[in-house]
Amino acid sequence: MKAGFGIPNNQGVEDPNDLVALAVTAERLGFASVWVREHLFHSTYVAERLGDKPYHDALTVLTAIACATKTVRLGTSVLVLPWHDPARLGKMVATLDQLSGGRVDLGVGVAVTRDEFENLGVDFATRGKRTDEILGALQALWTQDTPEFAGEYYRYSGLKFSPKPLQAPYPPLLIGGSSAAAKRRVVRFGDGWHTLRQSPSQFAEGRQDIIKEMEAAGRDPADLQFSLTLPVRFTGKAPSAPVQDRTALTGTDDDIVETIKAYEAAGLDEIVVGVSSADVAENTDAMEHFMQRVWSKL
Repeated sequence: MKAGFGIPNNQGVEDPNDLVALAVTAERLGFASVWVREHLFHSTYVAERLGDKPYHDALTVLTAIACATKTVRLGTSVLVLPWHDPARLGKMVATLDQLSGGRVDLGVGVAVTRDEFENLGVDFATRGKRTDEILGALQALWTQDTPEFAGEYYRYSGLKFSPKPLQAPYPPLLIGGSSAAAKRRVVRFGDGWHTLRQSPSQFAEGRQDIIKEMEAAGRDPADLQFSLTLPVRFTGKAPSAPVQDRTALTGTDDDIVETIKAYEAAGLDEIVVGVSSADVAENTDAMEHFMQRVWSKL
């Protein structure tokens, strides 16, 4: 299993250069990947958390990180596809993949912030349908020299599209969410499932559902990537929930090791940890603590 770290672009860090510095530290400490999140407006719970503090753009931050690092993979946890034009997004992601030497993992989802959809002029009710169409459009844009795609919302024909991603056929598409629709999306389009705050038992059940549906659809699930984002809190006190029901990495170092082992036994390939704080020193300390006192025991 691999370990990733969530860069706090969503926590109100004032200087985005500090986010880049955290990614450099994560790479030095041995994390396999760094991940950013996406919201465009301070909607609902984002506004409650940040107030007037900034929420920095996901792909811009990853581009800066790409230029400052060499090996760490660059993940989105997740981009909200209905907010994006597929041709523009496809070009941005392909360029980032080229720039980084093929290190992009594209996590995507649909979001639930209805007020944000309203401000963007995107129909909330059709977000799932739009997401499926955008995924199909991205696959065409990235794999066809002259993309041919015809959908309800997007149509491409007769014009070349470049650059193509460095990774072939394209960066791994990691589908976010835990709903039945999200799992069907994994089966239809995904190279992996990237979910959030699922307990080991919930994750194991969801993973088995996806594998069964993939086999029924004639797709080989052997190469599917399973990743999960969780908060980490070094409380020093034993968690109240049994290990199979935990939805965060909390407690003593040994408690956290026990929880990670439960995820590994459930089939998790990568665990992405994060600290809900804009304090750069707190993030740095958490990374060092996790790698030196937790990950070293696995």
